[in-house]
Amino acid sequence: MAFQDYTLIQAPMAGGLSTADVVAGASRAGALGSVGAGYLSGDAIMAAADGVRAAGGDAFAINLFIPAQRDATDAEWRAALKALAPCYRQGEVPLPDHFPKLPDFREQFDAMLEARPAVFSWTFGRLPRSMMAACRARGITLVGTATSRDEALALAGDGVDGIVLQGEEAGGHRGGVDPQGEGLPLAALLDACRDLATPLIAAGGLMDGADLARVMAAGAAAGQLGTAFLRCPEAGTAEGWRQALADAGPDATAVTRAVSGRWARGIANAWMDGRAPTEVAPYPDQHRLTSPLRKAAGVEWKSLWAGTGAHRGRALPVAELVQVIEDERRAASRSG
Repeated sequence: MAFQDYTLIQAPMAGGLSTADVVAGASRAGALGSVGAGYLSGDAIMAAADGVRAAGGDAFAINLFIPAQRDATDAEWRAALKALAPCYRQGEVPLPDHFPKLPDFREQFDAMLEARPAVFSWTFGRLPRSMMAACRARGITLVGTATSRDEALALAGDGVDGIVLQGEEAGGHRGGVDPQGEGLPLAALLDACRDLATPLIAAGGLMDGADLARVMAAGAAAGQLGTAFLRCPEAGTAEGWRQALADAGPDATAVTRAVSGRWARGIANAWMDGRAPTEVAPYPDQHRLTSPLRKAAGVEWKSLWAGTGAHRGRALPVAELVQVIEDERRAASRSG
C-alpha cells in the first residue's frame, strides 16, 4: 500500500466505535478504514477483519496498543481503588471485587498477522524489529504514532512506512510513549517534522475537507479523522455520547488522566472536574479499575472521547461523509 493512494484515513477508534460497517464503508468510498483493536482478543480481531471483508472492505488497517512498560505496584493499585470508591458511589455502580485484565499483546499481534490487513498501525510506543520483520514478510504496511519530533525521529529510524503525527487536539488517548507526556498543537508538530522523509499523517481536530487541505499544504501526506465519524449511523457510538456530540460547543472538550492513567481528550464530564480521583494508577491498570464504572454508569461517568472539533461534526452515513470531505478538500485546494 502506498500513501499516495489515500488522502483520508478513518481513525482507529477502539471500544467498538469503528464497526465493520464504518471501516468497510470508509474503504469502499476511497478512504483507508481502520479497525481499533486495542481492547480486542485475538479471536475478536479475526472476527472484526472477517466482518470488514464481508461488508465489502478490501484494504484496511488494524491498530493495536504497545504494552505498558510496567504494572501498578500493590500500593498504587490500592490507592487508586480507594480514590475511585466515591466515584462508584456517585455513579451508583457497585465497586467490583475483580477487574479483568486486557488481552495479551502477543495474542493480538499474531491474530493481526493472520488477518493480514493492508496496514498495521500502533500507538503508545515502538514495535520490536522482529515484529516489524514479520509484518514485512506478509506485505503489511507499518505506521507508528508520534506526539513529538523525538518520537517521530525514532519511528523514522525504525523504518516505518508512515508516521501519524497526533496533535493535542485529538480525541481519545495521546498516542505517545510517555503516558504523562505533554501534547503539542498539530500545526506545531507538523512544522517540527515536515523535513522527515517518511510520509506524515496528520491527526488532531480535523473535521472537514478544508482541515485536510490545510494539513496537506503544511506537509502531511494524508489526514486521519476520528471524531468526524462518531455521529455516522454506522458507528458504535452510544446514544448518550451521540447526544453529547450533537450538543457540543467550541469549548466542549477537556483532558484527563483519571480514566486510564494516560492523558486523553473527551467531552467534559465528571472525569475532568473535582469529582475525578486524584490518586491514579499507571496505564493500563487505571483503565481496568474505571472500566466497570464507565460501562454501567450514566453519561457523567462515561469516557466520551472526542477531539476539539467535536462541535463541527456531521451526522452523515460513512460513504457520504467521505465523499463530502474529499469534495471539500479538492475545493479548498483549488482556492488556495
